[in-house]
Amino acid sequence: MLYRLCPPSSVTWCDLPDTVQLIQAHPDADFEKLPWEPAEARAFSDDLLRIATRHGVPSSAGIILDVQHTLALGRADELRINQIAAEQAHADLPESYSMQLVEQMFSEGMESDAHLNEEIRKTTEKVARKAEKDLAEVLAAPVQPELVEHWRRIGGRYPD
Repeated sequence: MLYRLCPPSSVTWCDLPDTVQLIQAHPDADFEKLPWEPAEARAFSDDLLRIATRHGVPSSAGIILDVQHTLALGRADELRINQIAAEQAHADLPESYSMQLVEQMFSEGMESDAHLNEEIRKTTEKVARKAEKDLAEVLAAPVQPELVEHWRRIGGRYPD
């Protein structure tokens, strides 16, 4: 799958198999002829543009980027947000009479649940840190100055 970033802040996508090999084999191809659709799962961001200027290729309308380079973008935040939401949902369970009965009947199980919840929290944080590390590695690649210049030439603003 490919993303296409176009100034000022448009992101479209095109579902193609083996896109890395396609881009490498045909870097001068006119990718604008592909069936681009608005991206719903990925919003434009400065970090997405930074990734594109490190791993993308120019097109007449913007920069084309293989999705593989974007997988860690926002992943850590997403994991942590979901963990917070799960913890909040658990905390908001009503303390009804039936819940009190369940706790009395299965007190050992409830302690086990607390331990399991803590393990889930630790695992989520470990995975989030791995996603941050992966993103840092993607962003550690050198910027391709010709892509930054291309972006500016077609009307884009590049973050400092």
